[in-house]
Amino acid sequence: MFTSDVLKNKIDRLAEKYPFVRAEIIGTSRLGKPLHALRVGHGLKAIGINAAHHANEWITAALLTHFAEEYCAYCQVHPEMDLLKRFTLHALPMINPDGADWVINGTKPGEWKANAYGVDLNSNYPASWEVARKNKFAQGFTAPGPKGYVGAYPLCEPESRALAAYTILHDFALTVSLHTQGEEIYWRYRDFHPTGAEKIAADMQRVSGYLCVDVPDEASHAGYRDWFIEKFNRPGFTVECGLGENPLPFEDFSAICEKVMPLLWVVFKN
Repeated sequence: MFTSDVLKNKIDRLAEKYPFVRAEIIGTSRLGKPLHALRVGHGLKAIGINAAHHANEWITAALLTHFAEEYCAYCQVHPEMDLLKRFTLHALPMINPDGADWVINGTKPGEWKANAYGVDLNSNYPASWEVARKNKFAQGFTAPGPKGYVGAYPLCEPESRALAAYTILHDFALTVSLHTQGEEIYWRYRDFHPTGAEKIAADMQRVSGYLCVDVPDEASHAGYRDWFIEKFNRPGFTVECGLGENPLPFEDFSAICEKVMPLLWVVFKN
């Protein structure tokens, strides 16, 4: 299983193997676990890809790490493509290491999405947080628990706060967030239509077979993608990888990779 320790070992190996890779720690979780980032290249266009906001979607951490490995190998073999000079990839594979480890180790049930304080990290960002709070409270998510609780206030959790600060620091031109709820791509938020986002989403759909859809209002707001689009008016995507009940079995990993890897490569062709 892809625990936070497995992730650390893979990141360390990539940083040792490739001279153009830098391993970083952008903060710590509620329980003090490091929040790892992998920076690849030195180009002007910063691309941020994150995964495992939700504990029971830990397989996305493995997907993003696999893509980072594939991307590094390609950059080394094909220096003529100048990807390292054009882009900087910031891969943040496990935003919720406490929750992911709990679910993987069986400490918490498979329905657990939240961090160690019972906050749904992808409902803890400032974009219409009050609307998300109202919607979630109406659904019964009024206190810390396995899922749905938006937190005491926006960015109250160290994990969401660290990712937001890192995003601002590196001035991402585009972001992708990996989740696992049904082979769909979300690219719009409210009335924002960032330049180029619709074309990129269409290209993602074409190579993966995933459908571009709108998020229902009751499930929208306060997510990382929502906040990024609202704050910067730049392309931000949520990709729901795979089908089935979370946590998806690791046996599905190869089949999911066949769709998600081409989808992520789209970002570096625009």
